[in-house]
Amino acid sequence: MAEIIIFIFSGVTIGIAAGLFGLGGGLIIVPVVTYCLVYFSGTPFNEAIIIGVSTSLASIIITGAMAAYAHTKNHNVDYSVVKRFIPGLIMGSVAVGFFIKNIPGDFLKHIFILYAFFIAFKLIKHQKIFKQSTLPNRWLSNTISFLFSIISGIVGIGGATLFVPFFIKNNIAPKLAIGTSSVLGFFIGLCASIAIYIGYLSSGLNNQITFGFVYIPAILFLTFPSLIFIKLSAGWLLKLDDLLIKKLFSLLLITIGILMLFN
Repeated sequence: MAEIIIFIFSGVTIGIAAGLFGLGGGLIIVPVVTYCLVYFSGTPFNEAIIIGVSTSLASIIITGAMAAYAHTKNHNVDYSVVKRFIPGLIMGSVAVGFFIKNIPGDFLKHIFILYAFFIAFKLIKHQKIFKQSTLPNRWLSNTISFLFSIISGIVGIGGATLFVPFFIKNNIAPKLAIGTSSVLGFFIGLCASIAIYIGYLSSGLNNQITFGFVYIPAILFLTFPSLIFIKLSAGWLLKLDDLLIKKLFSLLLITIGILMLFN
């Protein structure tokens, strides 16, 4: 029962984060699922963390789809930007899905922490939003999306903490950056989850409490409650000033960086 309560409260938080900032919630889901598996089920940590990451990516399919729908309805998605970044993103997501067990995460973790602090500082200092975006060419865009999707897959996130600051720094309005990132997050979750499940089938493992590496109770009691708050908070986004959104996102990045630093 305690596990279910933890999942429900976490789901509410994830729903608000997904609607306001385009986040898939992985930075909450991974530690919550890992902790619950270790504490309540006695699952070994090395196995629990893989299940936590896999569950997070599977959850992002659902939360990302809902967030993408809500932001599209509110005209906060630029699908021309999605098309520019999607090929590299798919390749990176599939690659990390197949090789997630063999990729050392410590180096990328520390790079991510430095990136979070650096971009948070830049967002606070960056005041002017231009009508004309300054995105790189398609080759460089796909290289960036490939790297972002690999980092996202390893950490178990939808990539908004990488894509949103990047888009804003390239003069895409914050609301549009958040909505567009939610669509990209959906594809990261979908492609990585398919690759992880195929990898699970060929691994010879047989875990009775999971579907592949996905922990079903977390999907039921954590992901689905979050859907209600995604729709609500996506509407809140329309009422916020762009400068306030950037400051809130900067604060979020600093908080995530500090939590990861001490994790």
